[in-house]
Amino acid sequence: MTKRLGFASILAFLVAFLVGCAEESDPEVVLLPDSGVVYALYPNDEAKNDSASANLSHGVRLIVHPGASYELSFDKGNADDAPKLQLFRMYLNSDSTGYNGRKVRELTAKEIDGRYVYSFICEEKDKAMWATSLEQNGTFYKGSTNNVKLVGDGNYSDHFSINFIIVGKIKETTDGVDAETLGKMILAEFRKAYSSVTIDTLYVRYANEHPTLGKQFPSNEPWIAGKSSESLYLTELGGWPEKELFGALDIVYVHRIEQNGIMGYSGLFSSNLGGGDQSTVIIGNTTKATTASGEIPLSSNEIITTALHECGHFFGLRHTTTTSDDMQVYMDYSIYEDGIEDTPFCREALAELFSKVSSASVLQRRADMSFPVMGVERKSFAAVGSSFSIDKCPDVRNYMFPWSADMQNFSFSEGQLEMIRKNLMLFPH
Repeated sequence: MTKRLGFASILAFLVAFLVGCAEESDPEVVLLPDSGVVYALYPNDEAKNDSASANLSHGVRLIVHPGASYELSFDKGNADDAPKLQLFRMYLNSDSTGYNGRKVRELTAKEIDGRYVYSFICEEKDKAMWATSLEQNGTFYKGSTNNVKLVGDGNYSDHFSINFIIVGKIKETTDGVDAETLGKMILAEFRKAYSSVTIDTLYVRYANEHPTLGKQFPSNEPWIAGKSSESLYLTELGGWPEKELFGALDIVYVHRIEQNGIMGYSGLFSSNLGGGDQSTVIIGNTTKATTASGEIPLSSNEIITTALHECGHFFGLRHTTTTSDDMQVYMDYSIYEDGIEDTPFCREALAELFSKVSSASVLQRRADMSFPVMGVERKSFAAVGSSFSIDKCPDVRNYMFPWSADMQNFSFSEGQLEMIRKNLMLFPH
């Protein structure tokens, strides 16, 4: 009896030892993104994104929101087995020279209609930046990852309000509209143009009356945005500290922007209602120019159209036709239009674009690029110096046409409106 117990004990010990050795020899594989995560995937974006597709295995970044459901997918191609998708929460290093990541999820794909599909729910408490890697047999996946898409669905409201923040001394528009009246006009036009969602109301606030920052923004001095990186987005004014303004979209109205011809700017898919990084949309009362006065005053129509355009970027809409500036920011020749089926693009503008943008300039932009990507800008057409007439462009009356046009009757397409609604419902507010 004793001998049998001893043998059993030895056997149990050997099994435990071998299992332990097996665990040590087969540790969890963690493939931290090594691409520099330069490229991004935005939810519900239809653009080609060839560069993001090509870098999915080694790391592209995702902006995710709490409680939202996501599906990341790509064409199966000739692969026999799907790789595992690893997701990492990215953190800025203490010396601010780069990013590091901590693994938060490992997912197995489902094969659906010839595509590998990875589904997950974000359980973060706040908006976060994640990055990808694809693992197969202990190393980065070497198969193709064509036509990557990220679809997002959220459960937040399809209502929002606007906080219209007036900074410094503002002139009347060329048609005699003061800032307060302009705010009322913006509300009316947003309600008309953003027909897929509900704009509850618009609050007018003056930066000089901010409860803690007011002294920094005197009302008798014209404010010029973009003189430095600190004054670019004026994010300190986002998330105005009043209860009724929680989750409002912050539109900041300044005298002008310190770059020739720029009428306004916003981050592409800024996705941040309620303060913080890129939570503001900037629009100018005038534009900087090389004229004798140094600037060109704008009409109320030009300013309102710019606000609708820039807020479109905020909710994830690209330009209907890609510009040379876009090309250098995206670093991707495949993105020449927004990919939305019911928005046309301007072939004449693209012909000129490809004649001016060189691969060398794109590579230089990549080398100089800060993280995350700089915002998307709206220019007056006079600043473009183009030889063709924009009147010929089929998208000239779309709000997301990249240049200002002295026209009326602008609109969003049904596809754009649906994207605005879906992305709004991803954002906590």
